[in-house]
Amino acid sequence: MTDAGDLTADLRASVAAARKAFVTAASALRPRLHRFCTRMVGSSLDGEDLVQETLAEAFYGLASLKDQTRFEAWMFRIAYHKCIDFVRRDGRRLDDVAFDDGHDRPGEPPAEMPTDDALAALVDALPPKERAAIVLKDVLGYQLDEVAEIADSTLGGAKAALHRAREKLRDVKSVPSVVSFDDEQRKLFDAYADCFNRRDWEGLAQLVSADARLEIVGEATGRMSGLGVTYSGNYTKLPWEWRLEAGVIDGVPAIVHSKRVGDEWRPYSAIRLWVRDGKIVHIRDYIHVEYLLASRAQ
Repeated sequence: MTDAGDLTADLRASVAAARKAFVTAASALRPRLHRFCTRMVGSSLDGEDLVQETLAEAFYGLASLKDQTRFEAWMFRIAYHKCIDFVRRDGRRLDDVAFDDGHDRPGEPPAEMPTDDALAALVDALPPKERAAIVLKDVLGYQLDEVAEIADSTLGGAKAALHRAREKLRDVKSVPSVVSFDDEQRKLFDAYADCFNRRDWEGLAQLVSADARLEIVGEATGRMSGLGVTYSGNYTKLPWEWRLEAGVIDGVPAIVHSKRVGDEWRPYSAIRLWVRDGKIVHIRDYIHVEYLLASRAQ
């Protein structure tokens, strides 16, 4: 008879092996998932938050993946639905239409459009499903049948959505406007960056609410008071020269973490802050997300 302890140990080993395999496979997809989510929601920071949500849902729903060869499409389908839900909650565009809306056009869509960062910024003008079609096809290079699979659509529906998206983008004239800081917010963000740059951890504590929530994306979550030493250690142990400064990332006020590369300072990562009553009440630090601002560092 098998001992209950042996069964427990076997179960733990099985879960650990499944987790390791999932992390390995998902890690290879994360930069592409981030690029997709960023283009879908118009923000590198929100995009990474959606990647984290996608990873969590995928891990806990791994048993629903019947064909492991479709892992990539399955992951992108989860991310796709996360992005659609985000855009709808955000209220940016509610006049969306389904992929399969009865307006399929015969033949292939028109020739692909340029896919530089300027074009990527313009897709925010599109309804979310048309946005998904052009990001998946023209930015990430998926075939139309793969676009249809990710978006739970038909091939004809994916073609129609892509055609509409390309037609609409030809009429878009400018990049969306950028959000700026208000005076109080700017002062607090500047002070936060200055304390980090001077390694003034006591001064930093004065800016932060006693019960502030701290998230180190991919690493830890808790209260600032409980993670304070660990948090500063993420920076003091870095093997490169760094500096922080207040900035705006895709319309979101944030702290930009720059890394010295030769004689240049290149954007590397970011910190998102939430403020209430003159104090920082929530910190989300993306220090371990090395691809977060990769496009800005090129």
